[in-house]
Amino acid sequence: MNSNAESCYKNLPLANEDGIPVFSKTDLYIENYDRISEDHLKHYNATGHNPFMQEDHWEQIEKSTEEPINKYATEAGTKILDIGVGMGRLLERSPNFSRFGIDISHGYLKHAKNKGIEVCMSRIEDMPYKERYFDVVATTDVLEHVLDLNLAISKILNVVKEEGIIVIRVPYKEDLKKYLHPDFPYRLAHLRNFDEDSLRILFEKIFNIQALEWNLTGYRGGIFRVGANFKYYAGILRRLLNLVGKFNHNICDYMAQRLCYPSEINMVIRNSKKNSCEP
Repeated sequence: MNSNAESCYKNLPLANEDGIPVFSKTDLYIENYDRISEDHLKHYNATGHNPFMQEDHWEQIEKSTEEPINKYATEAGTKILDIGVGMGRLLERSPNFSRFGIDISHGYLKHAKNKGIEVCMSRIEDMPYKERYFDVVATTDVLEHVLDLNLAISKILNVVKEEGIIVIRVPYKEDLKKYLHPDFPYRLAHLRNFDEDSLRILFEKIFNIQALEWNLTGYRGGIFRVGANFKYYAGILRRLLNLVGKFNHNICDYMAQRLCYPSEINMVIRNSKKNSCEP
């Protein structure tokens, strides 16, 4: 660890593996997600692609999260933490920030570390950072996985400065049925779903902090959750959208936003005890 990394921690790590400080003991939860990340990285290293989603979908949803981060984090040197940093794809877009990442997959963390991100291995429940340390915290595709949602939110809020910003991205109105199927390969995956109302209740009613704005994303990219009005033509519409997407992404986006449901939602939260504002 360099001196900058050491200064951000409130306690010493349990171990240090390949230059990555470790703050959580391995348990069944971590082993489960190690399996997921190993399958992801094995496929990615062999093909250059994510086995769980198409590249254009991945790019679309990451861009939708990058935009609010850049809107609220405008100064060079802004201290930003990515919870569930993965391979560091989101933070590598912001080289002028002071970048930190936390994850429970050692394989992911090695990728992120190689991109110049200060990383550590820890569950959210074992959050190792000092209180009120970060200007911005981002967490993408994480909150649907945690066992204790309220505890996870409390730990996140604890490391964000007062008036600091939290940018979250989670699946939007996801059908969880597939995670109960006996052939689903992992013990744990997505444990809950969200929409704008459930997120606002979580942050505004339970934690009494301010939801600033939100946006919906992920209308295309091989998923195409066709709207109820078109369910009888779903197969035809998906084939049409896939065909259009091969030739013109802008037209495909326009069509998808009018025919399909989004797959994800971004919400921006201010760590401030104030009345919330409508977007």
